[in-house]
This record gives sequence, C-alpha cells and structure tokens, in this order.
Amino acid sequence: MARLLLRAAKSPWVPVPAESVLAQNVIATNIGNLLFGQSMFRALSVEGTEVVPNSYNSGRRGIDDRYIQKINDEFDAFVVPLANAFRPSFRQNLQRLTRVIGQLDMPVTVVGVGSQHSLDGDDAADSELDHDVQAFMKVVLDRSASVGVRGEETSAYLKRLGFGEEHVDVIGCPSVFMNGPSPTVRALDTTLTEGSSLAMSASPETDVMVPIIQSHAQRFKRFRYIPQNSKDLNSMVWGGPASPDTSISVLSNPDSSLHLDDQIRFPLDPNTWVNYLSDFDFVVGTRIHGTVAGILSGTPTLLVAHDSRTRELADYHEIPYLPLGQLTSKTRAEDVYQYADYRKFHDRQAETFEQFTGFLEKNNLPHIYAPGQRANDFDEKLGAADLPPMVHPVLAAGEGGRREVISRLWWLRQGKIVDGERLAYAFRPEVPHSKKPEVTVRQVDARLTKEVKLLKVELAKSHEVATETRKQLAKTQKTVATQAKAIRRLDVPIPTRAKRYAKRFLKRLGRG
Repeated sequence: MARLLLRAAKSPWVPVPAESVLAQNVIATNIGNLLFGQSMFRALSVEGTEVVPNSYNSGRRGIDDRYIQKINDEFDAFVVPLANAFRPSFRQNLQRLTRVIGQLDMPVTVVGVGSQHSLDGDDAADSELDHDVQAFMKVVLDRSASVGVRGEETSAYLKRLGFGEEHVDVIGCPSVFMNGPSPTVRALDTTLTEGSSLAMSASPETDVMVPIIQSHAQRFKRFRYIPQNSKDLNSMVWGGPASPDTSISVLSNPDSSLHLDDQIRFPLDPNTWVNYLSDFDFVVGTRIHGTVAGILSGTPTLLVAHDSRTRELADYHEIPYLPLGQLTSKTRAEDVYQYADYRKFHDRQAETFEQFTGFLEKNNLPHIYAPGQRANDFDEKLGAADLPPMVHPVLAAGEGGRREVISRLWWLRQGKIVDGERLAYAFRPEVPHSKKPEVTVRQVDARLTKEVKLLKVELAKSHEVATETRKQLAKTQKTVATQAKAIRRLDVPIPTRAKRYAKRFLKRLGRG
C-alpha cells in the first residue's frame, strides 16, 4: 500500500477539543488551514493509498535528521498544501520546510501556495524573502513536475524570481473542491432584511470592519461573528483579553457585547463550520477560507478583498467580491447582498476543476476523481465522527456559556500539569517528532571533527615544546661533558701519610 505524508493538522475524523487545539496549536494558529488540508486528504483517499497527516511538524521547531529519516523510511511521497506561504511572517517555517524537503528522497508536491502583497502593489522589495522562496522552489522542483499556485499574481511573482510557466501551474485553492467538483451556491432571495440570519468575519488590520460588525450585531435578528485565529479562540475559551496588536481585537475581547450576548462562534473542524453556515441567509467578510466555507455550505457569500492573496483566488475562481476600499463604517449588508451572484462562479468551476485534477495527474498523484479510481472509506469515517460543536464564548449568558464552563472544568480537573503534558484529551500526531532534538550521526561527526582539529593544534604546540627541550638537553649535556673533562684534569694522587691523618681525625670525631 502506498503511503502519502500530507501537510495537514490531523485526520479529519479525529475530534480535538478547543482546550487541546490551543495547548498544542493543532490548527497552526488559523482554522482556515484545516479547510484546504481536508480537501487534499479527501482527494487523495483512493483505495490502496494511506494518507497520513504530519500535524504541521515538518515546518515546526525541533525537527532533526532522525525525523527526516523516518519520513524517508516510511512514506512514498510528501504532499504539501499551502496558503499564503510566500510572506515575511512565514519565513522561518518556509526555511524549515526547505531543509526537510531538501533531504527527502521521494516525490514532493506543493499545492495551492500563494504570495501576499497589498492591493495597490506598492510593496517594498524583500530580498531575504525572495532568497528563501527561491531556495524552497528549487528543492521542490527537484522532486516534482511543477508547483501548484493559487493565482496569477503568485505566478507573476515567481516568474520574477526565475520560475516560469514550465515550473508553475495556476490551480487556485483545493478547498473549493472539498466536497466534489461542483460546489453550488443558492440563488439570491429578493431582499435581505434585519430578520435574516447573517454571519460575518474580519481579518487583522481591517479597521473598517469593526463598526460594520458591531452595527450589524445590534440590528440583525440572528447575527454571528466567526473569527479564525487562535488568539480569538483563546479569549473565548479562557476569557483572557484578546491580543491588542490588531485593529479587530476589540471584537474578541471577553467583555465585548459579542461575547456577552453569545454572538460569536469558533469552528474546530471544516465539516462543523460548513454545516453551521448552511443555516444562514448571507455570509460576508474578509476571510478567504471563511468565504470558501460559506460557498461549500451553499449560502450566498460575499468576499471583501483586502490583499492580493484574497483577490487572486477570487479572480481565479470567479468568487464575488468587493475591494475593502469600497466599504465605509456605514456600509450595510442589505446594500451589498446583490453582489453575491454566483452564476459566473458556477460556469467557471468545470475549467478550474479540470486544471486542479490535471495538476495532480501531472505530478503522478492518484485521486478519487480520476476515471477507474475508487475512493477508500474516507467519507464513511468522517460521517461517523463525533466532532466537537462550534465553540461559544465562555462568558456568554445562557446554556452556551454554561456548557463551555463545564468543558473548561473537565480539562482543568486533570491535574496541575502544564497544558502541553495533559494526557486524557491530548492530541497525538500520527507522525510525532521529538521535542528535544536527539543526537544524530551528523552531529557526532561534526563534534569529533572539531575535537580532532583541536587535538592537532595541541599536538603541534607539544611538538614545538619537545623540540626546544631536546635542544636545551643537548646543550646541557655538552656543558656537563666539558665540566667533567675539566675536573679530570684537576684530579691528582693524595699522599699516603695525608690519608692516615685523615682517617684518625674522622675516628676521633666519631668518638666525640
């Protein structure tokens, strides 16, 4: 049986509670990561193939040669779904991934990677990032037919770095096809009213979204704000203050009306997320994977594009969007609802799906959509899974808040142990790596080489000292020989009478 290692958080049917998601960073800070990871997991789940998630370990700290050798020994290929990985804040992860991939002796396929730029294109040149991206692309292309990128802007960026059409295929994001080749969004109703149900999202540094979300939370009969970052989940789970480093933090503070009125939810799994949104009338926000979740749910969804990574995916898949600059603090969902028209999107999907599956075939990856291939038991396992529900804020009034408090008490009841060492609810990666780097042959060899070098230096010094000592000894021996010769010249016979007197004298001394 072929074994594929997949860059993904976990097997989609494995339930992980919110406390463990935070303690072990299962979602790699953003729940959107699980969406495209699950999409690739399902697409590759053919009979005769085992897909194993790497729990993002291949890009995390502490990876050693032993872990890399384990991949080489146990797997036949490494598949790497990525989002906007070509950005400054992802540099260290990219460097670690490059190191791991550079030591693999198997095919490596990168799917859906993107670069991140401002909408106006006025980004300062970043030569260090460019260097890291070039290094990453080179080690991947040594092990694959091409790299799958999310849109034309990423393709243009890589072309500037020396990677043209022969190296790159534009394939969008596999998350769009998580449930199959033809995602369908409901047609728009005549109007949207305050009696409708509305879900919204916002990204860091999108200031204008704060008053928009606050006003809609007050006006709409059923309103939900759905954040995606671990920092927001932490404030919901533990009641701690939201991180103050972004303009939207006020929305996730535990003393906000969204918390107290139970108007905020956090998904822990893609299926839970998609199913939850299917009961809404309209989804709008700046989160690209929040938008995709809305699309998969069949709910009319409008993206607010605030940077190149969101815009290029929207352009490629024909997802309806408005640029962030067209919104003001007084923008109403009722006024932009009409833009969530998915007719072009539906017309476009046959072509983009063919491009996606063609890329998989070009890189020799069997998939469930290919003629003659049969899917394994992925759908059955996911359908039978008891996944955790959407997370309520712990300080919410009513039943939702009480259930969250009980969940926290169960977690804390395990004992006074640091979160990373908890056992009963701990998530166990299927391909674990050692937290403390273990000694490798390469490290021992490097240390011995250093010690031998130092010994050679010490031996050279000792040789110099020995040479000088031998010179001094030879000189001393020569001096002694000369003095001995002089003494022999002074040696004369002592008269017999003198010897007798001396003997008597010494005898008297002994008596005294």
